[in-house]
Amino acid sequence: MRSINNRYYFDYNATSPLAESVKDWLAKGDFPFANPASIHHSGKTARRHLNEVREFLFSSFNLKESSFDLFFHSGATEGIGNLIRGYFERHEKASFVYIATDHSCVFEHGKYLANKGVTVLELQVDPNGQILSESLEKLYNLKGPIFLNWTWVNNETGVVLPLQQVDAIKTRLTDCFVHVDSVQAPGKVSNWNQCLESLDAYTYSSHKFGSLKGVGFTFLRVNSDIAPVIVGGGQQSGRRSGTENSYGVYSIMLALKDLIANYDSARSEQSLSIIKESILSSLADGGELVAAAAPFRNSNTLYVVFNHVKSDITSVAFDLAGIDVSTGSACSSGAIVPSRVLLRMGYDEIRAKSAIRFSFAPNITETQAQEYAQKICAVVKRFSHLKK
Repeated sequence: MRSINNRYYFDYNATSPLAESVKDWLAKGDFPFANPASIHHSGKTARRHLNEVREFLFSSFNLKESSFDLFFHSGATEGIGNLIRGYFERHEKASFVYIATDHSCVFEHGKYLANKGVTVLELQVDPNGQILSESLEKLYNLKGPIFLNWTWVNNETGVVLPLQQVDAIKTRLTDCFVHVDSVQAPGKVSNWNQCLESLDAYTYSSHKFGSLKGVGFTFLRVNSDIAPVIVGGGQQSGRRSGTENSYGVYSIMLALKDLIANYDSARSEQSLSIIKESILSSLADGGELVAAAAPFRNSNTLYVVFNHVKSDITSVAFDLAGIDVSTGSACSSGAIVPSRVLLRMGYDEIRAKSAIRFSFAPNITETQAQEYAQKICAVVKRFSHLKK
């Protein structure tokens, strides 16, 4: 898409521009601002908005209110972190299992729990982001309760690990709590709102699909023995205390309604294919698409390694061309460090410092894709002569 400053914005996996319905609603300024716990009229209005969103989310994500709790929080980093810590507060003898390519909030909790003496297993992957069979055997050999984090759609690579795969794992491991990191699913896979009731928790970060920042939500199986990390007034049935962000929550529903109305997975996949083929043709032997042979990929992400040129150089070239992209590997100091995800997938350090991620809007057309491909390839060709 073209952003308001006439740039091309291809970093949707980091954050999405506000949905049109959210912008229209904000312009009206009629927000449910009051504390939803208050018993006066304004408080009841805010509570009514929250209840409307709750009903919408349950119906939209194929889950039953009788089977799952739903609570709102500030976003996925908080939501996922609190689930992990809350689980291990109640299950000290459990094991923590995650995938090597999971988001840093999960990876860092692995290190935290290991330092606390918890058994931690990192499931290793191949160059296409698929879990190695020997790692799965280690998982099946674990004793006692297990917390398994499952990333449905990888934020860097676009690799999809289907829910049916982890459902089969849960069927085999009866004492396994499965949390699905669903952050990158909405508007990026065809079945993004078809959650399986057999799994235990799903977490979302709403700014990824056009809602306001600072708000997210988690579906959690009823009666899950997980201690709340944020305690206080006991809001949201004690799952997450604190005054609910009522207008942020309401923006979730508005953005998702836009997404449901406009997302066509087949069209998005075709549009992405146009851009992908153009990039690969322009790149020639100067690089490669990460996880090109993965059996399942999302409909908006291309992660490209440029041979022998670090991503700080290529990202500057794109920036000067008016294109916003992500390196996927910059630390807080701004220095380029190897992508942990690529290292875990078997890339060497040089190539792990040389990747650029393009992530597009969920509703781009083929005409837009052709325009985007032309703009991107004008930059890509500058580096295509660099061989392996």
